[in-house]
Amino acid sequence: MTRTLAAIVKKEAKELDWPQSVQVVFGRQKTSAKLKTAAAATDWLKPNEALILVQLHRPLDVHWGDRFKVFCRPGGQEVTNGRVIDPSPEIKNKELVVTPLLRLLSGQREAMILALCRRRGVRGVRGKEIVEFSGLPPENLLPAAEKMELKGLVRILGFQPLFMISTESLTWLAAQVEAFLRRFHRLHPEAVGVEVEKIKKRFRLPSLVLSLALARLKREKKIIAYEQGLVSLASHEIPLGPEEKKILKALEEMCYRGELRRVSLEEIRRQFRLSSRTLEKLLSHLMVKRRIVQSANGFYLHSLWLEEVINRLRNLGKREFSVSEFKALTGLSRKYAIPLLELLDEMGITRRKGSLREIL
Repeated sequence: MTRTLAAIVKKEAKELDWPQSVQVVFGRQKTSAKLKTAAAATDWLKPNEALILVQLHRPLDVHWGDRFKVFCRPGGQEVTNGRVIDPSPEIKNKELVVTPLLRLLSGQREAMILALCRRRGVRGVRGKEIVEFSGLPPENLLPAAEKMELKGLVRILGFQPLFMISTESLTWLAAQVEAFLRRFHRLHPEAVGVEVEKIKKRFRLPSLVLSLALARLKREKKIIAYEQGLVSLASHEIPLGPEEKKILKALEEMCYRGELRRVSLEEIRRQFRLSSRTLEKLLSHLMVKRRIVQSANGFYLHSLWLEEVINRLRNLGKREFSVSEFKALTGLSRKYAIPLLELLDEMGITRRKGSLREIL
C-alpha cells in the first residue's frame, strides 16, 4: 500500500502543465491525485515520456510495472497513461530524488531486480522483498536470479528462501574491509590480525555476506585468514628488532626439528627470556609468513615439515593407512599423531574411514 509513487507517463506537449487535481485509475482501484514532473535531468527517457511523482489522495495497492490511466476529473477526459517504476521512491523537500536506480527501475524485470539489490547494498535482498515490490510470482524469481548470476550481476547466497547481493555491492564491501584492515594494522602494528566477529559488528553484516567478501579477498591473495578467527592483510608485517629476528630464526629451526612439540611455550619463554606477549608476537609472525602452522590442540608445525609429511603420504602407493603406519611415517607418538591427522582432515588431505584414514 502506498500514497506516493514514481512513474513514467506518455506526453504530447514539450512542457507539461498538469491539472490541480486528477483521477488516477489502476484497474478497479482509483483515487484523486496530484502529479508533479521531475525537475532533474531524465535524458534516459524517450522523447514522448516524462518522469513524474504521483501523490495519491488515499493509499492504493500498487506494484512496480503496474499500468494506470490519468483523467482530468472523475468521468472526464483522459490526460495520459503510464506505468509505475517505484512504488516507494525517495522524496526530499517534496521533490522526487532522481537516482541511477530509477533509471534501472524504468527497465525490464532483470534491471528492476538489480536495482533492488543495489538499493539494499551489503545487506542483500530477499525474494520476499522483490515479490512485495514488484508483485511478480515467486516462482519466476529464481530463474531470473540464476540468469543474472551467470552474467556476473549478482551472487545468490541462498535459495530457500531466495537471498542475493549485487556484485557491485560485494566489490564495494571487499574494498571497505581491506581499508578497515589497513587502518587497524596502522594503529596496531604488533597485532596479528582482526577478529572476524569484530568486522561483522563494524559493518553490521549477515555472516554469509561477510564470508563471501572475505573469500573474495583471500582468493585475490589480499588477506590471510587464521584458524583462530583472525584475518590480516597479506602485506602486513609485524615489526621486529635485530634481537627478535635472531630469536625468530631459532624458533623456526626448533619448530622444523619438532622441538616445539616436546617443550611447553612457558619453557621456551624462559629459555629465550621473553615476555608472553613477545613470544606470542614472534610465533604470530611465523604464522603470518606461513612458516609455521598451529594445530587444533595448540602445538606448532613447520610448514615445510608438514609439506614433507603430505608428500610422503601421497607417495605411499595406497589409498588408506592406519594410525600405526602414520606414527611410523612421522616418528610421532599417538599424543601428536592424532591431532595432526585431524589437521590433515580439516585441510582436505585425508578423510577418516572407520579406524583408517583415506588419502584424498
